[in-house]
Amino acid sequence: MKQKIMPTQNWIRVADGIYRRSSGTLYERPIINRRPTWRSLGTSNLKLAREELRKRRVKGEASYVPKPTVVTTGQVIRCYEKHGYPDRHKQKRLGRTLTMETKSCQTLLKFWDHIATDAVTLATCDRYHEWRKKNIKCGTGNRAVDMELTTLSNAFLWACRQELVRSNPMSIYRPRYCSDKTIRHCREFMTNDAAELHGIVELMFATPRSDTLGWQMLFEAATGLRTVEALKLRTDAKPYQPGWITPDGKSLYVWRAKNQQAVNPFVRVHEGLAAILKAHQQWKKDRFPDSPWYFPSYRNEGKCVDICALSQSLRQKRKTLGRKITSHGLRAFFVTIRRSHGIPDNQIAWEIGHTSGGQTLAAVYGGVPPHWLVGEGPKMSWLPTGKPAWEKRWPQDGGKITLPTEPESKSTPPAIASVLALPALPPSPAQNIGGDYDPGHQVANEPCPV
Repeated sequence: MKQKIMPTQNWIRVADGIYRRSSGTLYERPIINRRPTWRSLGTSNLKLAREELRKRRVKGEASYVPKPTVVTTGQVIRCYEKHGYPDRHKQKRLGRTLTMETKSCQTLLKFWDHIATDAVTLATCDRYHEWRKKNIKCGTGNRAVDMELTTLSNAFLWACRQELVRSNPMSIYRPRYCSDKTIRHCREFMTNDAAELHGIVELMFATPRSDTLGWQMLFEAATGLRTVEALKLRTDAKPYQPGWITPDGKSLYVWRAKNQQAVNPFVRVHEGLAAILKAHQQWKKDRFPDSPWYFPSYRNEGKCVDICALSQSLRQKRKTLGRKITSHGLRAFFVTIRRSHGIPDNQIAWEIGHTSGGQTLAAVYGGVPPHWLVGEGPKMSWLPTGKPAWEKRWPQDGGKITLPTEPESKSTPPAIASVLALPALPPSPAQNIGGDYDPGHQVANEPCPV
């Protein structure tokens, strides 16, 4: 038989429906999902290849199982769920990321379940955006839609690896609905200085229901830890466990929430943190002597406070404070203090657990005035000029803690009252750089959790 050379030089037609590749293996050319493709016949012998092809073309033959003609996006999402929401490294997700992926998939299935993968276009994403905002209330909904479409893209990527689909349409058609102009970062919700910080902590110390949260605020502001990282600290920690302090007293071992193998697991015990640790030790000895946690729950001292407790308490006190303060804003407070002492961003990034060498720091926490970088910054203090919040509640000479009564907790501490009495001031250059200050501008988006 005369061989016919195909347009592609790597393929040679050797018989009806049978092609030989340059490697010698024989292939067939079936049409699957309305597209021609190549399938190996598993041999380089022409006689055996003909027999295999004949078997595959016999209806009902078990060796030939054609793929479904239509694959729905619901099948793609369920395939992703079935295998445990693997990441781009084919590893199963854990913790909060797993929870968020699970929740996003449940929401996606309500709209995408019966939509064919071939029908996934930019217009389909727009319809999902409108449906999501109408049926599931979550602020403006823009940021939530972006995160859920990222999950859908992850599902398509895994479906490609499982040969359920040929390509990921989200890599082409995925839009972005959350504009950078509408995002308010955590630097806008931090305390301006140590006096304001301790004024808010004094308000927390005014009731035994929230005194633990006051200490959590002080620790987050002095260490730059995220809430989830701060709540891992234990007073009974063994060496190289969260909460352990090195024998020289200069470093506190912590757990990092992201990329733990690549980040710095220690926090420097500066003069402000040293004072907080000393006072916290006395408070805990009298208040929760049997609890192993740095921040015990007032309901059950065998457990730490809830991860949302501080954010909820600050939200409830927003009218008293006169503006919005967030738990993650305390991380920005730490960055600002360090910058005011002339510490470069790449070092601060290492201190708070970033691996980007300062790039993320500038994007999230704003720019820094040039003269701060050469040691001409204000050198902000970790402690207020007057007494710190804890000294107003109990003496530091070993005396017992004087717990407040409930009626006392309803009054506004003098420190907060003095802050509220002052006229509104624009933020410092480290908070907003390159834009005009607009105190009346309100945006619904929450700060970026970086």
